[in-house]
Amino acid sequence: MRKPWYSIFYIKSPITKIGLGTLAVLAGIALVLFLMATENKRMEAQAASWDGRSIEKGASLFMANCSTCHGLDGKGLPAVAPALNSRYFFSQRIDDVGFSGTLKQYVGGTIHSGRPSKVSTQWVNIMPTWSNQVGGPLREDQIDHLVDFVLNWEEEAMAQTPEEDPWQFFQDALSKQLPYSPDEPGYDEKVQQAIAAAEAAGAVGYEIGGMAVEAPTEGEAGAPAEVRAPEDLFNSLGCVGCHNINADQTDDNKGPIAPNLGNLADHAGSRVEGEDAETYVHQSIVDPGAFVVPGYPNGVMPQNFADQMSEEEIQGLVKWLLSH
Repeated sequence: MRKPWYSIFYIKSPITKIGLGTLAVLAGIALVLFLMATENKRMEAQAASWDGRSIEKGASLFMANCSTCHGLDGKGLPAVAPALNSRYFFSQRIDDVGFSGTLKQYVGGTIHSGRPSKVSTQWVNIMPTWSNQVGGPLREDQIDHLVDFVLNWEEEAMAQTPEEDPWQFFQDALSKQLPYSPDEPGYDEKVQQAIAAAEAAGAVGYEIGGMAVEAPTEGEAGAPAEVRAPEDLFNSLGCVGCHNINADQTDDNKGPIAPNLGNLADHAGSRVEGEDAETYVHQSIVDPGAFVVPGYPNGVMPQNFADQMSEEEIQGLVKWLLSH
């Protein structure tokens, strides 16, 4: 009887079987060690691939929806919209607006909700609402792609000199400390631009980049600066970008970014137990994290309003808000 062809795989010697089994175990261990050694790099490469795809999708979305205002290269258009591909934007923007989160959160929140109620602004175009959760055209994953694309400019932007930085100074959140060194090319010009922006916004009486911006005086030298009107403060400090002063806050009509203020006087006195309306509004301005209206995230409202206004101005703003 002929032996089957697979008889060549029969091993009679127990020593040979043990040897081959040992080699198989060692080979399995080696394979596991190899996979362990290469898995992190493989996962990093996969994550980089996903990030790259997200940035590519964000670039297409930016081109279609954002470039007409912020420019094809993200460096803004004069008086139309601010620069995003900017050293200032990556190094100092969230500090100047008093935002306590990360830049990624700031960019995401701005794209998500826009600035629909910010009608008094230095920019020609108002930032629209983009998320379909609040009436915009984009899904949340598309907003995530846009955020990844904008943040992808960081390395390029941080290499800019003051002369190259396309930053247009924000009149509602002026920088007192420029994100540059005085010995960098274009520094002096940037300081002068900051001072001009401060004067245009009426925000004077402090130093920008080590140069004093003198406050206007009444009568003799050294007299106190003029107290700014509450409506001017509401616009220049950016409150109008999140709060709608002309709309009531109701269950069916909630502000998308922050509460509407049209009927603030009706419920301000009942928000926090033991605080009357004036105390509650004052506290909300100087310490916005002390009480956050349910349904809204903490940390969105700037934390430094007490540094940007005198007590007299804050009191005037409180009375003005409660009179609407």
